[in-house]
Amino acid sequence: MDHIKRWMTGSGRFRILVADSSDSIRAATERLQASPAVTDIFGRLLTGTALMQLAQSPVDRVQCALEHDGHAGQFLADVWPGPRVRGRVAVPGAVGEPILGMDCQISVSRHAMRTGRMFQSHVPAPGGCVADALQRYLLESEQVVTFLSLVTVLDEAHRVTVAGGMLVQALPDMKREHLEEVTLCLEQARFDDLVQAGDTPFDAAHSLFHTLGLHETGTDPFQYGCQCSKAAAVSAVRMLSDDELAALRRDGGEEVVDCDFCGEVYRVTAADLDASPASNT
Repeated sequence: MDHIKRWMTGSGRFRILVADSSDSIRAATERLQASPAVTDIFGRLLTGTALMQLAQSPVDRVQCALEHDGHAGQFLADVWPGPRVRGRVAVPGAVGEPILGMDCQISVSRHAMRTGRMFQSHVPAPGGCVADALQRYLLESEQVVTFLSLVTVLDEAHRVTVAGGMLVQALPDMKREHLEEVTLCLEQARFDDLVQAGDTPFDAAHSLFHTLGLHETGTDPFQYGCQCSKAAAVSAVRMLSDDELAALRRDGGEEVVDCDFCGEVYRVTAADLDASPASNT
């Protein structure tokens, strides 16, 4: 089962979140029938957004959209508390260059589940690097010093074998000497190179930072799954105009609702509309 491990350095000035998201990214990209290039980018975006959500807003819903003018169109990651991830790509089977256009930015939306408020930020994503763009967002919008590395490994059949990510984040009262210690560790090797070479994401992170006296502070599941349901589809159909609803009841037909994220198809009839909300599952 995919999960995220949380560590603290011995100084208590940095926390490290590491995700093994292999099964989730494999399921998400295979469901979309994504091309290899799209799989690589989409896997990094889903993993990176989940790490960011857990680090910054674990009780909120966070959406991260990669906007650009390339062949694949918009990439969107949607992370709910858990974290539970889903996402979509406008053209998942895109091939050829450029998959990502030169004019690229990441748009981050945070939906506060308790208050209903929404916060949005936009940052450039030069070269289409998801990790760099999320780092920049966290520094500019959240004022938090963060290092982020993301990786998606495909086999010769273009199937995801390993996916994961590492988020290293400064905590309050971080001193210059603590930053220098972390920087020195990061200069020894690259997290993504270690994973590409065969390390698990957890082994790679521990190898980089073992000299800092790491201690584990918790583990969280990393789950891929959609939030759609028959009840949500019925609620959406109830938003049609009175004339459209009357026609649906009169003709005895059905309204078809497709989920943009997972492709699930729900067929809503007049009987569904007239049933109590609790009975729609």
